[in-house]
Amino acid sequence: MKYLAFDIEAANGYMLSSVCSVGIVIADENFNILHRENIWINPRTKYNLNGTRPGVGIDLHLDKKLLKSSPDFKQIYDRLKNLLTDRQYTIVGHAVDSDVRMLNKSCERYGLPSIDFEFICSQLLYRLYKGENEVKGLSKIADEIGVEFSQHNSEEDAYASMMTLKYLVEHSGLSVEELVTKYHVRRGSNNNFELIRPVSLEGQISKKRVTQAAIDGIREYVSSVKKTNDKYKGKVFCLARSLELSGGDELYAVLRHIAECNGRYTAKLFKGNYYVANDVSVQTDVMREKKVAELAEQGAIKVISIADLLEDRL
Repeated sequence: MKYLAFDIEAANGYMLSSVCSVGIVIADENFNILHRENIWINPRTKYNLNGTRPGVGIDLHLDKKLLKSSPDFKQIYDRLKNLLTDRQYTIVGHAVDSDVRMLNKSCERYGLPSIDFEFICSQLLYRLYKGENEVKGLSKIADEIGVEFSQHNSEEDAYASMMTLKYLVEHSGLSVEELVTKYHVRRGSNNNFELIRPVSLEGQISKKRVTQAAIDGIREYVSSVKKTNDKYKGKVFCLARSLELSGGDELYAVLRHIAECNGRYTAKLFKGNYYVANDVSVQTDVMREKKVAELAEQGAIKVISIADLLEDRL
């Protein structure tokens, strides 16, 4: 998987469709830079370099003569769309939803179709990795990770965003996909001009809802398995919570074996004849297994391993 970082600047902060440059930086899976450029665009509008508030004084490093001789957004649209929708790239940007808004407004201005793609936000991942509530600007992050760049130059900003992602991978020891999974990040997306911001769902989804979703998925799967014998007819099995939540091959091997043998699955301990314990004890199972131990002492349930179940040693 390669990475493509992008950044967009507008010549008039009051007009989101006044895109004047798109920075593109492409890197390989080890974050070696393969290509970087600034695509200059004639915004065909008046310039206002003071952002959206008087006196901000943003230096966009613009050469008006260069911009005047550059193609307009309509002329670079196809190339930009091909880059952002190319499946070989994971797309990343800093506070990327603002760039996508400018992209959408420019497409609408010129009567062009929406550029539909998914993306991740380096700013969001950095905040989650650091365990901070503060949303940091690109220059502050660059200072912290030791990256030198010229802010508000699209190509330079895209480069700093790429280097932020590289820093996160190298210092966490996790891949980008693993970082996204660890912090429950929902990727951002743009679909028919509908922007969905990248956010972390951590803390927004309760454990109860996650567990119920897993149980519902298990029940749906079990009901789809064809019974081949009556070996476990009348027997009811409950599982370690960590196994239920794993969603892995081991879980589905257990479920398939139970269902094929006409056994039943239950999420409730007191309804089960057998408790299938996970091979590795984890915190998720501690409270559940205390209750299992009590039920086992009363002879109400029997604890078995995954291997015992799959080899029919009940």
